[in-house]
Amino acid sequence: MTRVASSLIALPAAWFAFCFADDSTRMRGASGLALPHIELDASLGEGHQSGRWKAIENVAVYETWKKGRKVVLRLTTGGAIVTESSVVITTKPGVIRMDRDLGAHGLKRGDTILTYGFVNEGFSRVWFKGRLHADFDISFAKWPDGAGCQGWHCAAAYIAQPEVVRWVQVRLTSGLKGWVSMDEASFDEKVR
Repeated sequence: MTRVASSLIALPAAWFAFCFADDSTRMRGASGLALPHIELDASLGEGHQSGRWKAIENVAVYETWKKGRKVVLRLTTGGAIVTESSVVITTKPGVIRMDRDLGAHGLKRGDTILTYGFVNEGFSRVWFKGRLHADFDISFAKWPDGAGCQGWHCAAAYIAQPEVVRWVQVRLTSGLKGWVSMDEASFDEKVR
């Protein structure tokens, strides 16, 4: 096959891949962390606090957070647990697009920031300019629902929220340890 002929085949294939690629993938090119991104000993996230929790409804407790897991018991409504640690699995990063320059971080209008999970109130694990920032203040970003920054403080907007799965390691009053999926569980976290 000649060089010209192979180029004519490769060009449409590349164009097809570009046109039908996921938008967030196209924006970031080859940058970002490998997916799924698994973070061990992760923060419980915004609005959650470690400590003693009480089940609001029946909750499955698994032997592990990893694939192939099995239920070791079902915690009944009112059952108490103590949180031990957390794992956050990001299957798709969130995308923040800069609306204006933010000089303190070298971010420019049009730059994208990929988010990989929340660390604490207003702080997230992010990737931009080829680097992971483990504890980055994203309070300058407006959320799709209008929450987040207000007024002059806003410099960016979320255009896609991250897709994450959160697992919390728990210890039951019996001493048994296991894992609960925060997507499947409902707890009162203010038990003392």
